[in-house]
Amino acid sequence: MSRRVQAGVDRWCENDKKSLETQLRQTAYGEAGVELERWRQENEQTIRLDAIQRSLAITKGKVTEHIVPYLPGFNLDPKDVRFLGTPIDLIAFDGLNASEEVEIVFIEVKTGQSTLSPRERAVKKAVEARRVSWRVFNPDLDVGRPMDRVSHGKADAKDPIIETFAARRR
Repeated sequence: MSRRVQAGVDRWCENDKKSLETQLRQTAYGEAGVELERWRQENEQTIRLDAIQRSLAITKGKVTEHIVPYLPGFNLDPKDVRFLGTPIDLIAFDGLNASEEVEIVFIEVKTGQSTLSPRERAVKKAVEARRVSWRVFNPDLDVGRPMDRVSHGKADAKDPIIETFAARRR
């Protein structure tokens, strides 16, 4: 066979192969779509029930987070508890209402079989490792200063930022 004829046969075979692949792909997608729709119809009730149960569990958890300080067995004064929501649910200043020595308690409320999220675990680790600090931020004095230079409420007269603010006020 001549090279020209062979090249024509090769082109025809390649075009025919591409055409068959396209038809096969379209058929496979069509059959997969039909199968997916059949599965969805068969399992729609189960999927909806699962979605409802998950939604109810989330709602129950969110409501519980707010009412837990008032539930029996919660051994802290509800007046000492504040809701944060994220990354932890509650923070209690145990003893604050009674004007006693205060203990700060971080509280994560879990219902059912829920577990700590990665962010909640990170906060838990920080508290357990005592990586907790106290800072006072006074916007009149501390705006624009890095947090490690925040004055804990006392102005540093030699600080250029403080001098700038003082000059503006004069």
